[in-house]
Amino acid sequence: MKPNNTFSNWIAALTLVATGLLSTHSLAMSQVPPTDPQDAPLGECPATALCRSEAPGSYSGNGPYGYRSYSLSRLQTPGGATVYYPANAEPPYSGLVFTPPYTGVQFMYAAWGPFFASHGIVLVTMDTTTTLDTVDQRARQQKTVLDVLKGENNRAASPLRGKLDTSRIGAVGWSMGGGATWINAAEYAGLKTAMSLAGHNLSAVDPNARGYNTRVPTLLFNGALDITYLGGLGQSDGVYNAIPAGIPKVFYEVASAGHFDWGSPTAANRDVAGIALAFHKAFLDGDTRWVDYIRRPSRDVATWRTAYLPD
Repeated sequence: MKPNNTFSNWIAALTLVATGLLSTHSLAMSQVPPTDPQDAPLGECPATALCRSEAPGSYSGNGPYGYRSYSLSRLQTPGGATVYYPANAEPPYSGLVFTPPYTGVQFMYAAWGPFFASHGIVLVTMDTTTTLDTVDQRARQQKTVLDVLKGENNRAASPLRGKLDTSRIGAVGWSMGGGATWINAAEYAGLKTAMSLAGHNLSAVDPNARGYNTRVPTLLFNGALDITYLGGLGQSDGVYNAIPAGIPKVFYEVASAGHFDWGSPTAANRDVAGIALAFHKAFLDGDTRWVDYIRRPSRDVATWRTAYLPD
């Protein structure tokens, strides 16, 4: 049922990324020039939140912190993984696990790691056991890597030992990885947030991929030009509509984006980066001053919907 050009599209995407690829340990401090916050800071940090010196704002580039990375092997995770973490931000840190799309591998979306780490949030990119794994297999593997990330807080040789807030862990996924994230938004105990990029659930067996039992704040990105079986056909819209009442949710359909425009925070447009960061600062870190920056962009919008965001 997959479109005939799926493989060739992924090869083209891989080629484009590989053209300028650098080692994960030598990525530039800021791949996109930082954007200054548009407004002044909003009040004091909530007492129970993880707050940084960075003022709440709309940022599309890498943040004020340096970052480092290290690898996890196939002996530790299903397909290997890379952990990006802040080098000079005060711990504890929250963390995210990013699960890849169908036929996708880590370097296709590696830029998300430095982006979040330089803003004070750990991000793990992971490979699946095989690039052809199903949505349901990806969901199980994402659960494993979420557990591994939390375990890094206690592992003796981990650079993150004693530096993670394991109550603040979120899931991210692109395409079939997005479908895996939707499943874990219902099933993974203690998950704090979920973010999908052109999510796919049409081939999923687990009914929780449909969104009806989602338990955590969820951010859904999709592209209006995505007409693929892998991410189009109203899949993100359907999940947004199905998320139960009372659960904070955001749906941004980018007018100019297709299925392959999610390999970096700014690949679809710069607003995606700002919204993704503000969402995780607000709901993963608990700094609700950032909610004001989860707002409809001034351009490139096909659909913008929100519900149950805090005042």
